[in-house]
Amino acid sequence: MTSKGPYFYGGEITSVDLSLAPTLYHLTVALGHFKGWTIPKRLTRVLKYTKLLFDRKSFKNTKPSDNCVIDGWALKLNP
Repeated sequence: MTSKGPYFYGGEITSVDLSLAPTLYHLTVALGHFKGWTIPKRLTRVLKYTKLLFDRKSFKNTKPSDNCVIDGWALKLNP
């Protein structure tokens, strides 16, 4: 995330952004559910970045449901 654009390396989305999106999604959903954690409001760039990624039509059309993420992580967190 640079001052040259909204994405990790600037103005155009790259494979870095596309690979970070699912990780950030799992982070927010799973930690939100199991630990009550959210990205701190003071991390405004991170919040804007995740919103930018999560609002993409391609991401919305391919992401798993929140319940699927929670169920998947439950297997690892509640053996």
